[in-house]
Amino acid sequence: MIDPTHITAYLDKLVTGAQPFILRRHTDVTGVSGTGIVADGVLFPAAGKSRAVVRWRGDRGSTVVWDHLGHVKDIHGHDGATTIELVPVDELIAALKAVAAIEGAPTTSSDPGEAAANEGYNDALDAVRLAITDAIESLHDHDDAA
Repeated sequence: MIDPTHITAYLDKLVTGAQPFILRRHTDVTGVSGTGIVADGVLFPAAGKSRAVVRWRGDRGSTVVWDHLGHVKDIHGHDGATTIELVPVDELIAALKAVAAIEGAPTTSSDPGEAAANEGYNDALDAVRLAITDAIESLHDHDDAA
């Protein structure tokens, strides 16, 4: 059984400031990058002078630092062919906390079918919590290696 307080304690320590985003290309106007997610980026907060960093995916990947996110849209937006989508980090953290707080279903019941269903529910909940815990431990491993 995964301890949900471990998940919540780690998530409580996360401070969002930098805002991740992706560039999604709907139409490849130039024939170079293709369609779909073509770049990953981070918008730094105002204290960082609102700089945006973009890392292009693919065989010709590159990293570019922009003074403003608007400049990325001006150069690469191609009149809506490419859009900037912010990754909702705060909402994802809230969702993970909500999963950690879900109570397990009772596994004792006079109805064997209900007991089995509840056990299956608890197994699924544990699998999700394990995936979250593994991701957290992976982040800790990266922190320790740095």
